[in-house]
Amino acid sequence: MTTTASNGKLWASVVLLVGAGIPGVTIRLAGITIDPALEVLIFGVGIVGGAFLLSWAAEVAQMDISASLAIAVLAFIAVLPEYMIEATLAWNAGESYSQLGVAGSSGVTKEMSLVAANVTGSNRLLVGLGWSAVIILFWLRRRKGFDMRGLLTLEMPMLLVATLLTLIVAFTKSIPIWLAVVCIGAYIFYLWRSSTQEAKEPELIGAGAMIAGFRPLYRRMWVLALFIYSAAVIVIAAEPFVVGLQATGEQLGVSEFLLIQWIAPLASESPEIIVAVLFALRANPDGGLTTIISSQVNQLTLLVGSIVVVFSISAGVPLTFPLDYFEPSNFFVRLASPFGLQASEFLLTAAMAAFAMLLASTRIVKLWHGLTLFAIFVAYLVALWALNFFGGIDTENVPLRMWSSVIVFTLAALLVALNWRRVVYIFKGVPHPATTGIAANAKMPSLGN
Repeated sequence: MTTTASNGKLWASVVLLVGAGIPGVTIRLAGITIDPALEVLIFGVGIVGGAFLLSWAAEVAQMDISASLAIAVLAFIAVLPEYMIEATLAWNAGESYSQLGVAGSSGVTKEMSLVAANVTGSNRLLVGLGWSAVIILFWLRRRKGFDMRGLLTLEMPMLLVATLLTLIVAFTKSIPIWLAVVCIGAYIFYLWRSSTQEAKEPELIGAGAMIAGFRPLYRRMWVLALFIYSAAVIVIAAEPFVVGLQATGEQLGVSEFLLIQWIAPLASESPEIIVAVLFALRANPDGGLTTIISSQVNQLTLLVGSIVVVFSISAGVPLTFPLDYFEPSNFFVRLASPFGLQASEFLLTAAMAAFAMLLASTRIVKLWHGLTLFAIFVAYLVALWALNFFGGIDTENVPLRMWSSVIVFTLAALLVALNWRRVVYIFKGVPHPATTGIAANAKMPSLGN
């Protein structure tokens, strides 16, 4: 295992990221009150630092534990930053549930209306920035697309399953208990299938490669210390980070939903995206996409399922989580009810994931594929800002999200019409003429990176 950076620079990065969590931990434990915007900055930096340290520890840990145990442990660790932010939102939503008080109320509390922000923003960020960055940077590096034959044969089908579950959430405008069980079950199945795949030596980068070169005892001590420290920082920082985002939104007159949707994922998803970019620059784009897709699957299964669990525990009673309204219990009546903000966000998230899968389920993934994903991602954000700035339309406007979903689903349908085999390739992978070709030799990162 080698790294091009000097050990001095790598040690400096470790010290910097460890230090990034200290101010937030000190402020939280001392009970110091600070300005909400500064609170977001300090605790957000702590979460970013903790997420990077977690990713390094998770990669190196694969050297010392069995493959199946590594997959189970690392997959959970990978979503810890997102999980803590989402758990904070779901817990606050559950606590606010009793505030409704009025039987038959059709609305939900403000806390309940924010729960979908983080998970939908995270997934669209991974598609719009993560997928596109891997594809574009690999092309800039090699001046050619990359061959998809025989690759991502587990990740793509599982992302399709997770996307279908997301569509159920969108159209039923809720996350029922049975659906939470299915989501968590799908996640467990993913772990099991991952554990049955041929184990591959992790391709370590940067500080992870440096730590992996230590003697076994020192290496294990470092991994354990990084796990404990980074997990503690993330757990301590999650709640004040979310509270700070909400307070900042109120101060600035900016939608709290949008701040949580885009600022929180920038903190929690940065390690995955940066690791994926490094894989692309090292001419390993399939490793980069595996990193991104694994994170998406984890979020759309485990994270979505855990919303109901945390919400129910906080509320003190098993409950279906309603997205925007307390819909009638009848399944078909819920299907016919109007889309609210959170339901439309889940729909747009499913549309982006479906389009990305169909776009990449081809023999050669080309530059224009990455540019298209990035353009759609940016176009939506620009439209959201422009309609608000010039047209006075609320940034939480549901029709904009619905029309965006229709456009993206239409583009996905066009891809299928041009080549219906794309759907088959999502399930089976793009056929490769040799079973010992690229797929057998490609080094792939851990499930939870």
